[in-house]
Amino acid sequence: MLSHEDNELLVRVGPDTPMGALIRRYWIPALLESELSEADGAPVRIRLLGEDLVAFRDSEGRIGLLDEHCPHRRASLALGVNEECGLRCLYHGWKFDVEGQCVDTPTEPEGSKLAKRMRTTAYPTHSAGGMIWAYMGPAEAVPPFPEFPWLDMAEGHSVPFKIMEDCNYAQAVEGTVDSAHAGVLHRESPWTHEAKYPHEKDLRPKLEVEFTNYGLRYCATRKLDEEMMHGRVTQVVLPFWTLIPPDGGRAPEHRRNRRLVNAFVPRDDVSTWHIQWFFDEGLEIDVPGRIEEGGMWMDENFRKTVNIDNWYEQDREMMRTTNLSGIKGILTQDHAVSETQGRVLDRTKEHLGRSDMAVVAWRRLMLQAAKALGQGESPCGTTAPIDWSKVVAETFAFPNSSTWKDELPLPEELKPEISTAA
Repeated sequence: MLSHEDNELLVRVGPDTPMGALIRRYWIPALLESELSEADGAPVRIRLLGEDLVAFRDSEGRIGLLDEHCPHRRASLALGVNEECGLRCLYHGWKFDVEGQCVDTPTEPEGSKLAKRMRTTAYPTHSAGGMIWAYMGPAEAVPPFPEFPWLDMAEGHSVPFKIMEDCNYAQAVEGTVDSAHAGVLHRESPWTHEAKYPHEKDLRPKLEVEFTNYGLRYCATRKLDEEMMHGRVTQVVLPFWTLIPPDGGRAPEHRRNRRLVNAFVPRDDVSTWHIQWFFDEGLEIDVPGRIEEGGMWMDENFRKTVNIDNWYEQDREMMRTTNLSGIKGILTQDHAVSETQGRVLDRTKEHLGRSDMAVVAWRRLMLQAAKALGQGESPCGTTAPIDWSKVVAETFAFPNSSTWKDELPLPEELKPEISTAA
């Protein structure tokens, strides 16, 4: 469990909080490019890290991400007119460009210099991988953009998806930094039926954490038979990324290429933008099929229609005959357990076990990083480019005479400069 003080440090992400300051030092996937597909189109309201923002694409295709509220009388700029390379407030006509500079104050006297003196908050943006990204930290500390491999694949081979999760970002992250739950929550058969997969047959994986210069990775090892072991390596990239290993059998030819990446972007202290990329270099992604498979139905505001209000449409008959949870879709299953922990989990009431080793390691890394930032240290992964092609989540079988690190060694350049104790 965490102390109340450390729990508060972990979960509070507003502009004046240590954790909020840490997360703002990274590039953040903010909204889908498809939400701003048209130049001079409708602005989009977006909430990130407790801040209400407005995004728009100007006449030249540039993206602006501004404080939603006009600095004049605080009306919403999302109501405004987007034309001629600027967003014009509907209240008094003040107009702002993508850099936040006021370029017109039509209700002020002729010759007024107010517009030149007036700026609003504007964050740098970058388009990649079907997403518009934002950097919300200090201008003098902009990190290298993370050139993740899945952001540069052929069209249709890497597809982003976005949905709101009604809980704090930290418990959403922790739901995927946890191999032990997969054989229970996501079990594809009732409890009394024979389990299908290695992670369902062995519910007591041996976990081992290895720290890196971008966060950590860990392996959940299970016994296949007297000679072979089954390993699943998950990558955890600070501050909120998880790279999930693909499905796979004991032989390399049985491994599946389809992969999944999660980003759990804090919307505010009590809600999260859960962003996923499905990607496969060999095959195009069936987006409707993935949505159907995941039970990811949502409304125009990216809220799940299958949610806590209808108790995730849990089907007790399905629990007896089809799957353990009675809930359709892995994503919905994950959201159900995270959201029912409460909007902000009180970690002082937890009782942790050995299967929570990776969760504890991530928490400690985040707390250490936030405290170190307060002392002037730069967060990991923000000072120099990382070769993200070498950060691999994998599923594999290996002989019990060796170790998972023999199968998937950590490249020397990804090792942390200073060893971190978990």
